[in-house]
Amino acid sequence: MSEVLEVEENITLSSELKTHKNIQSNHSYKLLKLDEGYARVQIDSKQSEKVDNQNIVYDGSIFSAANFCAMAAINEGDTFLISANIDFLNPVSSEDKEVVFEAYASSNISGKKNVQVVGKVNDITIFQGDFVAIKLDNKSLIKPNIKA
Repeated sequence: MSEVLEVEENITLSSELKTHKNIQSNHSYKLLKLDEGYARVQIDSKQSEKVDNQNIVYDGSIFSAANFCAMAAINEGDTFLISANIDFLNPVSSEDKEVVFEAYASSNISGKKNVQVVGKVNDITIFQGDFVAIKLDNKSLIKPNIKA
C-alpha cells in the first residue's frame, strides 16, 4: 500500500493520485479522500462557472467535477470515459460551500471500470451518475503510455 500523503490540514490520502492531475490543478477541485476504488472530491462553487445573475453553477462544471471524482476512484493512467448515465437532481448555487462528490469504482469481467458517483450539498443529493471507463489500448486513436 502507498504511504499516506498529507494534502492539507486534516486531510490525508491513502493513495497517490495517478491520473487527471492537470484537471485537478486547472479546476477548483479538492481531493478530500482517495482509497482503492473510492474518491471524495469537493469543488469550490464560487470558482465554478455561473450561468446567470442568480448564481446558478453551470451544469457542465458539476458534470466535470463528477467525472474527475470517478476517474480518481479508478486512479489508473490511460483511462478513458466511454459512457455516463447521469441525473442532475438540484441546481447548485455559487454560494453553496459544501459541494462534495463521492465515487465508488469496480471492474467487470471485460475489464471495464464501473463507477457510481453521488454529489451532495449539505446532505441534499444534487447529482447522481453511473460512469463506465476503459483503459486505452493499441486499437485506440491515442496509444497508451507504456513505460519500458
